[in-house]
Amino acid sequence: MTAESFEFRSVEWLTAGAVGEPGQRAFYIQARGSGSQVSLLVEKEQVRRLAELAQELLSRVDVAVTPDDLDTSAQALREPLEPAWRAGTMSLGMDADGKNFLLEAEELTDEEASSPAVARFWMTQDQLVRLAAYAAYAVQAGARERCRLCGRPIDVDGHVCPATNGHGSLTV
Repeated sequence: MTAESFEFRSVEWLTAGAVGEPGQRAFYIQARGSGSQVSLLVEKEQVRRLAELAQELLSRVDVAVTPDDLDTSAQALREPLEPAWRAGTMSLGMDADGKNFLLEAEELTDEEASSPAVARFWMTQDQLVRLAAYAAYAVQAGARERCRLCGRPIDVDGHVCPATNGHGSLTV
């Protein structure tokens, strides 16, 4: 069965965010356009890189993403959060004058699958600024405390630290 492809030539709204508890979060790219909404399941690292690349592209046209650009209520993920598919590769590009941007995601498939589904989301510079601000916020919002001995994240229900050979309790 082939997954559906999406082309939103002019998104009404686009975000990258997460739901769930730190260490157990699920990350999504979500867009709305032409009366439709689509959610794609992505990895935290993809959202982090998207925020970084967006800021890099915007800086090329002398636009900076600032804390004032963060609007947590307007950019929060919206129900339903049923992903159409999981994204494998993603790319972000801009037109020659830096006014319009394209986020493209390709479905993660196994090697035997025919052609993967593709999602293309065209957005304005202002929409990319808001996306970059919220994506960076979403990644940082779930940051867990790090172990002072091994540097690994500490879960709410504990941490078995390799530096203590997994023995004894660890207080940070």
